Amino acid sequence: MRRRLPTLMFQSARPRLCKRCFAARKRHISTTPLRALSLPSPPPSSGFARLTNRALISVRGQDAAHYLQGLTTANIKSFPSASQSGFYSSFLNAQGRVLHDVFIYPSHQSAKFRGEAHEEPSFLIDVDKAHADTLRAHLKRYKLRAKIVLRVVDPGEWDVWGTWDGDEATVWDAAKPGSEDVGCTDNRAPGMGQRVVTHGGRKPTTISGEETPVEAYDIRRILNGVPQGHFEILSGDALPQESNIDYMGGIDFRKGCYVGQELTIRTHHTGVVRKRILPVQLYSVEDEKAPDTLQYDPQSSLQLPGGAQNISRVNKRGRSAGKWLTGVGNIGLALCRLETMTDVRLTDEGSQWSPENEFKMSWQLEGDEERQLKIKAFVPEWHRNRPTVRDMHCQPND
Repeated sequence: MRRRLPTLMFQSARPRLCKRCFAARKRHISTTPLRALSLPSPPPSSGFARLTNRALISVRGQDAAHYLQGLTTANIKSFPSASQSGFYSSFLNAQGRVLHDVFIYPSHQSAKFRGEAHEEPSFLIDVDKAHADTLRAHLKRYKLRAKIVLRVVDPGEWDVWGTWDGDEATVWDAAKPGSEDVGCTDNRAPGMGQRVVTHGGRKPTTISGEETPVEAYDIRRILNGVPQGHFEILSGDALPQESNIDYMGGIDFRKGCYVGQELTIRTHHTGVVRKRILPVQLYSVEDEKAPDTLQYDPQSSLQLPGGAQNISRVNKRGRSAGKWLTGVGNIGLALCRLETMTDVRLTDEGSQWSPENEFKMSWQLEGDEERQLKIKAFVPEWHRNRPTVRDMHCQPND
């Protein structure tokens, strides 16, 4: 009798790849995100956006305020305080590197919580959605015997909104009777408006202008030079001062001990921060003239790199002048050496900056030709108006 051959021999004519061959083949696949068919429209002068890239973590219990005080760079005010609004802050690791940039809202002031008879302190932490579980694990690590309850808030239970009304400074009123919303004035930069957290899918009660997608809000944020999230403030690598968290009001240098305080305080009193995240504008290597002002172009056809890239001087070798972080269209954010890429003077030793200098970034995918773009950094006015540590130390006593 003729022996029956295994069926698998006749199922497919496609050659099988071993793991080594498959890995080699995979390396030739581009991992650069495809450019969108159309870029987002410029943000309106007044508007609001549901920040779908943010998540919330609830911290509740009688030890909540004391517990957070030992972990965050901002000063957690003592409970109770019915008129207290939220604030910007960050969590660091033991080496003083940024893990998460956050907003923290005392939620016990909300009528929603008061109606449920919560007599204990409770806070909502507004964090990058992709890393909410990572932050919860970090918080749980330091819980020990603290009487608190931690949980990641379910999607749709609470929503985070960004609202703005031109360049006017809007003040958050946390003492509005019967309000279920929690939030704060977004003091990271002038004109950033308010941060509002609403319950049950509602829109904020006090809004003006039109609703926009989160991408339009991010364009406004980038133009203001405000970094946010792990693509812009690299987790475990970025320093708080280099990420402008001090300029954006996220660090209280007078508070007591917290995780990562030592390096942060030392850097503050040294008074020299040589690199900072700045807004940048990209332009083609064929352009002979660099842009004079920072302006978003929704018709831009520039292809951006898929991740962080080093920035260097055009036609000159040397150490990196900075690092590209992320962007959209022809604008973005980059970590820049101030005395190389800008006219900022940090010491009396002189500066490497010259108005004739141009900068570029180059990148290449395997099997593809090298790509280049020129890049120019802009220093926001709210950076220049900040007093330096030396200025503060030289002020006469009252």
